[in-house]
Amino acid sequence: MFGQLIAKRILRKIDSFRKIDGWLSDQEALGLYLAARSLPRGATIAEIGSWQGKSTYCLAMGLRSGTLHAIDPFNADSGEDTDSEAAYKEKKGSRDLLAQFKQNMQERNVLNKIVIKQGYSQQFHQAFNTIDLLFIDGDHSINGCSLDFELYAPKVPAGGLIAFHDYYADRPELGPTYVIKNNVLPSPHFRFYRQYDSLWIAQKTA
Repeated sequence: MFGQLIAKRILRKIDSFRKIDGWLSDQEALGLYLAARSLPRGATIAEIGSWQGKSTYCLAMGLRSGTLHAIDPFNADSGEDTDSEAAYKEKKGSRDLLAQFKQNMQERNVLNKIVIKQGYSQQFHQAFNTIDLLFIDGDHSINGCSLDFELYAPKVPAGGLIAFHDYYADRPELGPTYVIKNNVLPSPHFRFYRQYDSLWIAQKTA
C-alpha cells in the first residue's frame, strides 16, 4: 500500500507527460522517473530516441542534478525499423519535431537539464566518457538496437543502469528483446534490475 501511494504521488507530479505525444504507459513513466531519481548528483543520462519528449520529461523530472542528453534526428526516421517508419511519418505530419520537443520541455520547465543532440546515435557515442543511465529507445531493428548497445553500453560504469523500451519476451524479432536476451542477460557484467510494463532495466555489475 505504501509503495502504491508513492507511485500515485509521483504520477501526479509528472502528470503532464500524458499530454506529450508518444508511447509510454503510466508504469513506464514511473520507472523512468525512479531510475533517474536513483542516480547520484551530477549524473549523466543518455536517451537514444526522444520523439516529442514524453520519456525525456519523465527522466528530467527524476534527475536531481546533472545532464540529460536527448539524442534524436527529430525527422521521424526510424532507421532500419521500417515497420514503424510509416506510423512515425504519419504522426509527424508537417510539424517540426525539434521545435515541438523544445516547446514541450520549455513549457514543463525541464529544458535547462537537457542537452539536445540532433542526429543519429552513432554520431555521438564518442562524446561520452561515462553514462550513469542509458535509455535505448531509438531504432528498434535488431541491427540498430545492437549497434546502440555496442557503442554505448561500455560507457556505463559499475552500478549504472541501462534501460530498454519495448521489451516483449514473446517477440524476439524486436531489437530490444533480441539484445536483452542475447547480449545483456548472458553477460556477467549486467544483472536484471527492474521491469515496468515493457520498460526493462539492467544494472552494470562490473
